Parts: sequence; C-alpha cells; structure tokens
Amino acid sequence: MKKSIIIRITAIILVITAVYTINNYNAKSITAKNPAQQNQQEQDKTNLMDNYDFTLEDLNGNKVTLSQLKGKKVFLNFWATWCPPCKAEMPDIEKLYQETKDSDLVILAVNAGDDKKTVQDFIAKNNYNFSVLLDSDGEVSQLYQVTGIPTSYFIDTEGYLDDGTSGVIPLESMKKYINKLK
Repeated sequence: MKKSIIIRITAIILVITAVYTINNYNAKSITAKNPAQQNQQEQDKTNLMDNYDFTLEDLNGNKVTLSQLKGKKVFLNFWATWCPPCKAEMPDIEKLYQETKDSDLVILAVNAGDDKKTVQDFIAKNNYNFSVLLDSDGEVSQLYQVTGIPTSYFIDTEGYLDDGTSGVIPLESMKKYINKLK
C-alpha cells in the first residue's frame, strides 16, 4: 500500500515538473520570437520594420510595405470578416481613423485569410475607410505569430514595437497605446 502511494506521488511530481518545464520553455521561446511579448527594456529591441518587414496588397491593388512607414506611428491590426470580436472592434478602429487621419498615425488592418471580394464587400457594407491589407495566404500572420484574432501591434516612428495585444481593444485603450508611441 505504501509503495503504491509513493509511486503515485512520484508520478504526480514528475508530471508537474514536466508541465512546468514545457511551459517555461514555451514561454521563453515565444517571448524570443513573438514581437508582441518582447521586453521593451532590453537593449536589443526588435525593430519590426527591419526584422519583420512585409509587403501586402491593399484593396485597390497598391503594394504597402511596412518599412516604408518609418517616421510614422503604426497601428497594425490582424482580423477576419468571419470573426465576431473583430467585427465588434472595427467601428472603434473607424472612429480612431476619422479622428487621426490627418496625423502621423497609419492604421493597417491586415485581413488574415479571406479572399479579396469577401473583404471588399465587408468593408464597403460597413463603410470603413482605414487601410485594409490582404494576407490571403497567411504568411504575414504567421511571421507575426498571430494565433488569435483580433491581434494588434503598436509600432513607434523608428519601427520598434511599443506594445501588442490579442483581443478586442476599446477606442479609449487604442488611444492610450497610440499616445505612448514616440
């Protein structure tokens, strides 16, 4: 009886140790690779415009390259037409766009995986005016390790990630993130 209890306790300890080790390794790995989770206090901050640059087509067929936006603040938002939280966030992104369209802020809403016609119809139906980019093959979403949508990144004028978050962001929080950008 005592032997089986000791075996069970040992097995539980081994499982807990294994789970802790795996979670700790994954957290370090994700932090090292995911720009939204890097510590901004580190001296070797990741410059998204240099190290995570991309070029995508907008709804008008124009090519937009992230690195060409150096000198501007960038609100980079990953979303999809089928995503209810994304749909809930879009009106606030439009309000932010209307309030800041004459500023140094660039809003890039990167559609993750929908076809062009679906995105065009969605944007037209809702009368949105901010820039929408098409990531139809998911390459940029994968580059930015987007695992849930909406996901947003806030990039400063030098191209460095200032902050990032997953989930719906209310308008006032968007403004707070943007006001922190240099």
